[in-house]
Amino acid sequence: KVADSRVFYIGTNGYVREGFFDSLMDRAHMTLKGDFDDTTFFPFICKLDDKDEVKDSNMWEKANPMLSKPRGKYAAGLFEEIESDYKRLTFDESAREEFMTKRMNFPEKSLAHSIATIEELKATKQKVPDLEHSSCIAGLDYATLRDFAAVGLLFRNGDEYIWKGHSFVRKDFVDRVYAYSEKGAHEKQRFAPIKKWEDEGWLTVIDEPSMSPYHIIQWLDSMREHYDIQKVIADNYRMDLIRPILEEYGFEYEILRNPRSLHGLLAPRITDAFANHKINFGDNDMMRWYTNNVVLQHKNGNVVYEKEENVRRKTDGFHAFLHAMYRADEIEEVNVDSFLDMIDNIDF
Repeated sequence: KVADSRVFYIGTNGYVREGFFDSLMDRAHMTLKGDFDDTTFFPFICKLDDKDEVKDSNMWEKANPMLSKPRGKYAAGLFEEIESDYKRLTFDESAREEFMTKRMNFPEKSLAHSIATIEELKATKQKVPDLEHSSCIAGLDYATLRDFAAVGLLFRNGDEYIWKGHSFVRKDFVDRVYAYSEKGAHEKQRFAPIKKWEDEGWLTVIDEPSMSPYHIIQWLDSMREHYDIQKVIADNYRMDLIRPILEEYGFEYEILRNPRSLHGLLAPRITDAFANHKINFGDNDMMRWYTNNVVLQHKNGNVVYEKEENVRRKTDGFHAFLHAMYRADEIEEVNVDSFLDMIDNIDF
């Protein structure tokens, strides 16, 4: 509100993919390449250019200008701290993602454990076709009553899987963990911009002691006005609460008794779908965040999808999607309107 004002955005890419900072970085790269003509925008990016540069400590100053020689007392201490963190990676590879993200401003997932690369996650941001009255399979994840719950509808368009999802979160939890009600709490907001996703309609904040399962089923019921929900798929956890409500609302449902045993069966399909850009999350950045928080682990000869971190890095939306994918082959790629038109044309 002053003449010749300036706005500064200072930060690192962090853990949230396809969020505000990623879009700002895209704009910065386009400006630097001359593809975006904006003389009022000055991008100053400090990061490694290649992941292998981390092996040379002389390159670290590209991501940390303070490390440029000659180093002052604070810079020398910072270099020793970063060097100590880097040496720790030799016996703790699990810390690499955090080191590359925080220290080198080079977000990286371990390809041996991630289910999708950053580029594959970006490719899920596609235009969603008109799905009105289309058939779909619903999936839900209601593992806990006190933080997150997720539900969604899975559609098929040829080889493409389209997911329309929604989440419910408890206000007390997101206040404590993500600083939902605070202003300017940027350090915590980097893990999940709950307020932004709420404004965009991807989630509903629930202010109650424990989350009622009615929120999920009533959301599904409202979706029946627009889509043909063939079946609801859920795991066996909390089914004592969910089952009576599904029956009350007249949904056909299937309970997965041991969903972890199915992860190995679904993993090849999920991997192929991400690799070949067959998954469409539309503008739902929250689903990309959920997916980015999942790691693929091998346990006792089985493949399982696990949380990368138990408190802040939630995966509920991905598991709801995973449950629906179990019955993806049953989705009828028939538009209900077309079917009704066909019936109208039959001379009885």
